[in-house]
Amino acid sequence: MKKLLLFLFMSSLGFSQTLYKGNVSENGIGIPGARICILYTQRCTTSDFDGNYSIEVVKGDQLEISYIGMKTKIIKITESELVNNSERVAPIVSGDYVKKLKKYNDSIKVSKPSGYFEFNLVNDLQYEGIINITKKNNGLYELKDRYQYDKLSFEINQEYIYSTPIRLPEYQKTHAQGRSLNGNVNYQSSETNEIFSWGPNVNTLQYAQNSSEYYPQGDIENRTTAGAPQLQLYNPNRFFRNTENSKTAFTAQAESWKGNYLKVNFAYKRGNIAIPNSLNHESSTSLKYFRRVSGFGKIETLLTYNDFENNFSNANFGVNKVVFANAVTPIHFDNKIASVLQNGSQRSFSRFENNPYYLSQNNLDKNKSKTLSFNFNHKYERNENYNSVNASFQSSEIKNESGQSFYTAGIIEPNFNNRIEKYKSFSVSDVYKHTFEYNKNVESKIDMRYQQRDLFRHYFSGFASVDDFPKNAVSQNKFDVSQDRFEVLFNVNGSYYIDHAPFYDNEIVLKASSDLNYSSTVKNNLIPGYLVSAEFRRLLDEDLSLKISNTYTEAEPSLQNNNLNFNSLQYRLDQFKQLQNNLELFASKNAVTTSENSINFDLTYRINSGWSLFLNYYYKKVQNLYAPVYALNSVNWSPSVDYKQKGIEFTFEHLGGYYNDFKYNFNLNFTYYRNEVTALLNNESRLPFAGFSDINKNYIVGQPLGLIVGNGYLRDANQNVVIDEDGFPIKDSQPKILGNPNPDFVVGFFNTFQYKSFTLNLSFDWSQGGKLWNGTQQTLNYYGKSAVTGEQRNTINYVFDGVTQSGLQNTKAVSFYDANLPVEQNRWARYGVGGVAEDAIEDATYFRLNSVNLSFLSGYSRSDKKIEFKISLFVNNVFVLAKSKSAFASNAMFSSVDTSGLDYFNSPMMRSFGSALTIKF
Repeated sequence: MKKLLLFLFMSSLGFSQTLYKGNVSENGIGIPGARICILYTQRCTTSDFDGNYSIEVVKGDQLEISYIGMKTKIIKITESELVNNSERVAPIVSGDYVKKLKKYNDSIKVSKPSGYFEFNLVNDLQYEGIINITKKNNGLYELKDRYQYDKLSFEINQEYIYSTPIRLPEYQKTHAQGRSLNGNVNYQSSETNEIFSWGPNVNTLQYAQNSSEYYPQGDIENRTTAGAPQLQLYNPNRFFRNTENSKTAFTAQAESWKGNYLKVNFAYKRGNIAIPNSLNHESSTSLKYFRRVSGFGKIETLLTYNDFENNFSNANFGVNKVVFANAVTPIHFDNKIASVLQNGSQRSFSRFENNPYYLSQNNLDKNKSKTLSFNFNHKYERNENYNSVNASFQSSEIKNESGQSFYTAGIIEPNFNNRIEKYKSFSVSDVYKHTFEYNKNVESKIDMRYQQRDLFRHYFSGFASVDDFPKNAVSQNKFDVSQDRFEVLFNVNGSYYIDHAPFYDNEIVLKASSDLNYSSTVKNNLIPGYLVSAEFRRLLDEDLSLKISNTYTEAEPSLQNNNLNFNSLQYRLDQFKQLQNNLELFASKNAVTTSENSINFDLTYRINSGWSLFLNYYYKKVQNLYAPVYALNSVNWSPSVDYKQKGIEFTFEHLGGYYNDFKYNFNLNFTYYRNEVTALLNNESRLPFAGFSDINKNYIVGQPLGLIVGNGYLRDANQNVVIDEDGFPIKDSQPKILGNPNPDFVVGFFNTFQYKSFTLNLSFDWSQGGKLWNGTQQTLNYYGKSAVTGEQRNTINYVFDGVTQSGLQNTKAVSFYDANLPVEQNRWARYGVGGVAEDAIEDATYFRLNSVNLSFLSGYSRSDKKIEFKISLFVNNVFVLAKSKSAFASNAMFSSVDTSGLDYFNSPMMRSFGSALTIKF
């Protein structure tokens, strides 16, 4: 509570009443509208614009000076404070009061020198607050201030974000479509269906006089004309669109003078991703009603509705496939000219590859969802008792469409998938809490829930013609699965406070909680849990505290699960274009719970002036973590993994660093953890859970969570790379551990600078260590599209470090690309589309200026009116410093935490520029 600094001066009369004068201020600035009253009387006044006031007093009076948001001040008038040289108190007449009295023909005197009014007025007479005076039938006057009238307020919010792709792959700019044949490097046109860009230098080619559907500017041929125009080249990175996202929100609130209110909110969002022809929009509305009821109760209801639609949801890996098709296209082939030939088939540089515009224009990965929810809450609080009753209902419907259309390269046959998921839930809960005294309470909670989830999936395949696509199929497979769950969750918890123990001025807060829950879908139906903690305050130092806690929880799996992470595990990397999202995971009727037992030590030290240190150490064991388990072209969701984890989190925080009009806050957070898999289901050696069948993230006993496993080079007993008779390293047929994606530590640094109405926020993050798999780079190497292959393809007489198959030191020199050999035998293409995964492992360390936000807050305020506006300008992903030039550890493959550390033609990372404007009135 702020304190009022009072600078007082007065003058006295020779009479019993004295006109006392003073000033109300804070930090030397006068405060208008402060209320000054003689305690226990109706004699009141208010301070003027400069904080000055005057009021008649007598010896022994006590002045009560108050202002909203500030601590009330009491001043006693003593003999020593009274001085001579004052004026006689004159009657104070309000012009507004006089007008009212004349209107009612009232002959009663307005006031007496004593300050008492002869008509009955309320105590809260404040000339700035009173906005209405009426005379009642009994002759008394009724005054209303601005707080006794209903209020109507509005808020308008507008946000706009413009984003551009960053950290894109680097491509070679010199070599055309083709390969080596008969000792020469030859150009091979689109009609040959050549996929490689291992052809000749583009400077040796020219456009012919004719034109074709593939090359409207003329077919490409070997240069025969001196001075002929060079080929037009295309940068694949120009394919991506800058994105624009906007949000408009409007809120209106009607509030009664008793504090009840009705609030209505409307919001609309619109945007796109970096892929052409993408669009998403979302509309939402909510209606909230709050009412105070008799008996210290409050009622709150909330009704919300949300409608979302996305025409490019990546429900069937569509985004990754588009990025792939764009990246592998030869530098002289313009995909944008057209995506369809006259015969209706796809126009691409090879029938074995896709045109990214064709994929985006014929995209089938769509998502629509609608959600309706209602919540009712009644809170009752009186004396030491608190009770809250809550009832909620939610209904949602999610429609997903996905598939692969006619003429799409890499698919066996066109297909279409229509997936509809409906979800309903209803819950009723009650929370009762009784407080005995400070930090001594007992609380009980009971929550009854019912969930129902219905899944309908219709798969279409085997089309007689293009006209029959997508729903008039010869083969149609349907399945309909319905699941429900009924739960009763019961909890009892309490807190007990001990003062002066075990040492003088020490405090101990003991807390305990016990759960015993029922679920219709859990084995044995009962789910236990508990928490116990002890917090020692003022330990050794009044600002030092230590908290020790032990928590045990059990949780059951969600009813259903569908994502890209485990669906992609069905396919090898070279089958990427065939990927389909067609597998579902279902919780069994007799599910085993996932349990977690953790011990935490929290140390808090508050230094001074807002400086604080927080240290947390934890150790936890998790049993029966659910993971996808493949068997005979199907996948089960099974409690398969046990693991343990320990870690430290350190936070150094400073709040409220003031210097005149300047304020600075910061938060430095350091996180370090280590985990280890302790057991797998059925004693399996390893369990993949995300990625592809030949390069994936895994659970491996005795190893950290999520290790990257894939192929590497064959090595002898001394870990020397084994070289084949051609002079190139041999790829090992057995998978091996390639890297740990978990960082060594993570640091976050958050800063706030505030000067008057301006606020600047800076956010940094630093992730040290860990590994990532850059499969994008490896595949670009295979196709001959990467900058690396452009720079190194002419390398000759290179000797790989290693030993021959007979154990001797390798001495055979090789050329990375020898035109006398088939193209499949060059340095990069010989190992296949994914290369050797070991070569794609990169350091995941990065330092990033995550965001910069500058805002300005201003407004206009009067007793009966208030207008406030805030404008913000911000940039996200300002810059990134990383050892990997294109892949980024936080840019997960399918936008899922499970695939973090895997990069295979991921959606581009974006740098965003935005603005936000909020107006309240």
